[in-house]
Amino acid sequence: MNHKFLHIALIVILLVLAVACNNRQTGEVVSNDKEKVVDKDAPYVEGNKKILQWETEEMDLFVKRYGWNMTKTGTGMYIEILDPGTGKNFTEGDKIAMDYQMFLLSGEMIYNSKDDGIKEFTVGRSEEITGLHEAATLLKPGAKARLVIPSHLAYGVAGDGDKVNGRMPIAMTIDIVD
Repeated sequence: MNHKFLHIALIVILLVLAVACNNRQTGEVVSNDKEKVVDKDAPYVEGNKKILQWETEEMDLFVKRYGWNMTKTGTGMYIEILDPGTGKNFTEGDKIAMDYQMFLLSGEMIYNSKDDGIKEFTVGRSEEITGLHEAATLLKPGAKARLVIPSHLAYGVAGDGDKVNGRMPIAMTIDIVD
C-alpha cells in the first residue's frame, strides 16, 4: 500500500508542476480599464540603463585619464589599434594567440601573460570573453591594440570569481603573436 501511495503522490506532484510550467506570465499586466498596460520588467530595464550609463561614464573617464585615442564599436567596446599587423583580419574559427595585460579601470593590473601565460583561443568558438572575440575580428596577425571592454562583453554580472567583480568593465593591452 505504501508504494501505491508514493506513486499517486508522485503523479500528483508531476501534474502540479506541469500545470505550473504552462501558466507562465508574459511580463505585462493589463489593468481593469483595459487601456493601461503595465510592464512588470520596467524597473529592471531602468536599473540596467542606469548601470550601463555609469559603466560608459567610467570607461570614458578611463580613456580620458590615460589619453588613449580610441574608437567605440557598436557593442560599446573601445579599441585603439597601435599596430595594424599584416595579412587578413581574423575570422570565426581562426586560432589566435596573444600576449596581454588586463587592468581594472582603477589602473590596477590584475592579469598578464608574463605571469599567466599567453592567451590562446579559437575566434568565435571558445570560452574566452566576448570582447576578445570581437577585437580579434578587427585585428590581423602581429597587431597591437588597447581595449576597454564593458562588463557585458567581459565577465558580466557574475565577474570572474577572483579579481573582477560583477558588472565591472576592464581594460586590456594585447599583442597578437604571429
